Amino acid sequence: MKSLPIIYLNHKVGKQGDVCLLYFKKSDELLQRIKQNNWIKWHPVYKAFATSASSNTIGLLIDIFDDIAEINSSYYHANLDDNTKGITIGDAHYFTGILEKAEKQGTVNLVPLNNEFGRFVVVRYRHNRSVHKILSQCKNVKWHNELRALVIEPKRQILIRFLEDVTSHLTIRVHNKLAIADYRIMQLLFEQAYKKDLYFKSCPLEFLKYMQLKAYSYSTINTYYYFVLRLLNCYKQNSIEQINQFRSDKVNEYHQQMLGEKVYSEQTINQSINAIKLYYNGYLNNEILLEQVIRPKVAKTLPKVWSKEEISRIISSIDNVKHKTLLALIYGSGLRIGEALKLRIEDIDSKRMSIRLLGAKGKKDRYTIIGKFTLELLRSYYKIYKPKNLMFEGQFGGQYSPTSAGRILFKAIKKSGVPKRGGLHSLRHSFATHLLESGTDLRYIQELLGHSSSKTTEVYTHVSNKYLHGIKSPIDELFS
Repeated sequence: MKSLPIIYLNHKVGKQGDVCLLYFKKSDELLQRIKQNNWIKWHPVYKAFATSASSNTIGLLIDIFDDIAEINSSYYHANLDDNTKGITIGDAHYFTGILEKAEKQGTVNLVPLNNEFGRFVVVRYRHNRSVHKILSQCKNVKWHNELRALVIEPKRQILIRFLEDVTSHLTIRVHNKLAIADYRIMQLLFEQAYKKDLYFKSCPLEFLKYMQLKAYSYSTINTYYYFVLRLLNCYKQNSIEQINQFRSDKVNEYHQQMLGEKVYSEQTINQSINAIKLYYNGYLNNEILLEQVIRPKVAKTLPKVWSKEEISRIISSIDNVKHKTLLALIYGSGLRIGEALKLRIEDIDSKRMSIRLLGAKGKKDRYTIIGKFTLELLRSYYKIYKPKNLMFEGQFGGQYSPTSAGRILFKAIKKSGVPKRGGLHSLRHSFATHLLESGTDLRYIQELLGHSSSKTTEVYTHVSNKYLHGIKSPIDELFS
């Protein structure tokens, strides 16, 4: 299917009023359509076709160009960029056969904004008819003339009503600076991926509160919530009160069923056991003995690594200095992707050739090394991009997306011709393996990686070729 040409919209405020500018590659078909709509005129100052900007402008343009072009409004609200940060997108778990996935008509980003006009939550989305119709029917969404954007008042009850109205139709992505402390809002966001039929059961709000009081990270709360949600909805005929009375044998039977489905890994089932034990032993204070819960034996898999030559080819294949710097930093310093994306400018110590990592996995601080090559890349990158807070910022500032970082690696792998052996974490695995092969003591590698136990680091001894090269196969003695 042939792709449609794209019309990019931009918004300008001038003495004659607000205008919406249309930018596109020259096309006789588009020019003919513009000629048929005399409210779109050539603007001599901006040297582009333009129309007056109003709350209906984008919707009208989508309508008139629907069959011949795609409208892209990602630059329409460019004036918000200095006041907003990046979008953090949390992927929901999806459990086959237990929870039914909801079909969505589009995605909306909620972005906090605090400027001279006041405090708002800006509703940003890629315009299409379905999303526009849903938002236009939502009483809690208002058009702000000065911001030229849809906004919501940042009040608890208004946000709750908004989410209750739209989460069955739209996927809501929340800005990483929009702090969510309310348990009902958190619950609505966690459960938005699922179709809520007559038998759907939500996790108790008090369970969320319990996990927050235990100071669990947002990621852990997110994961544990989904596993308990799966348990509650597996037993449609039972009430939550009845499920709360389950004993160890019932929980064991439940996980045996998960194993029997042959969809979930041993690691996934172990996570489920941890989440459900926390629910019963911690939140409900109904003791389930660990010995009575059969834990599957986790398969011992070796980390996937690239050789030094392959790493060189991958990084050298990247032309974009930001993308190259990010991958070089992950490999050259052995960072987890989350650590790299949370890195601040002041965390780089060029004199000591080190990086300070605050609140890493397990809420531990540590230092790791930085290579001269990486440092030079960081300096070049900084001169061009001039990040303000985080070292790697997204399109609108703030934290860069892990998904985008993953795409960078996969494109580089494809371009370099190196075999695909894993994702971003394989760069960290390669860092540890190459240090071990270079003769670095295992204890120092453990410190650089931030491992609590040396047993975790010892897995790299099984991957390293350092000692394998010195071992001669007995068949060579027989036939040499």
